[in-house]
Amino acid sequence: MPDPTGEYSAKEVRLALKAAKGVVQQAAKALGCTPRTIYNYADRYVTVQKAMDESRKDLAGEAEGYLVAMMRDREHPRHYDSVKDVLRNYHPDDWSDKKTEQEHSGSLDVSHEVDLSSLTDEQIERLAEGAPPEEVL
Repeated sequence: MPDPTGEYSAKEVRLALKAAKGVVQQAAKALGCTPRTIYNYADRYVTVQKAMDESRKDLAGEAEGYLVAMMRDREHPRHYDSVKDVLRNYHPDDWSDKKTEQEHSGSLDVSHEVDLSSLTDEQIERLAEGAPPEEVL
């Protein structure tokens, strides 16, 4: 219920947030105020902040359930993307589909040029296994 004076009780703001599942824009629209007003109430009243946090947690849980359902449905058009999203969310330190630049100490000597046409199969195999060129040649 919009309040033309812009004054709401903390309870009204809490209930609006819960009804909007933590979506501040929707709660503000229901109250007839700006999202900034909702944030101001959250800053002023711990109960409003708690309602916002709990509602958002519930909404995140709902979204997570939907994401997992998409991941389990191999026929879903976003199956592959949802698998990546689940991995990123559950194992952010262990999984990424992006290449990252790695730093290293020391230097890398890439001055070895080898004409492979003159090597035997055994020499090529040893190089492929990681043997140093100076031991193979």
